[in-house]
Amino acid sequence: MPRKRLSRSQEYVKNSMKKPVEATAVKARQKKRQEELAKRKAKVKAPARISGRQKSKHLRRKTVYMLIILMIIAAVAMQVFHIVSLNKEKKDLELARQDLQKERARLEEELNNVNSREYVEQQARQQLKLIMPGEILYVFPDITGSAIESGGDESENISDKESD
Repeated sequence: MPRKRLSRSQEYVKNSMKKPVEATAVKARQKKRQEELAKRKAKVKAPARISGRQKSKHLRRKTVYMLIILMIIAAVAMQVFHIVSLNKEKKDLELARQDLQKERARLEEELNNVNSREYVEQQARQQLKLIMPGEILYVFPDITGSAIESGGDESENISDKESD
């Protein structure tokens, strides 16, 4: 029967059991690692002195980054404003389109009426004052706005003028 193959971790465990590592060696390695870690932390904590030239370089770099960020923000803001104005224009055009569709429907209805006999007769009577044979046309005087404005009592105005 073939022997089952072990995984790497299982082989490591098996081999480590055959050769026991001394506890003192393990502790020594741990102590050495801790000392190295403490040295690294000490190096990081020590503040490095920065010269005036490096400070100005650092300041210049920050300024350039800030300008780039501001330019990006300005570009995005302009695009957002443009999108908002286009949406407003679209809404206005939709309203104008609806108004034009209503006007078109009204004009189509009027066009259909223009061809009918009743509409032609009505327009001939109103605009051209035409009558059918055998009809009599009565024309009444048109009451203008002057009679309405003066109160509609013209007889009083005439009598006042005569008495003067």
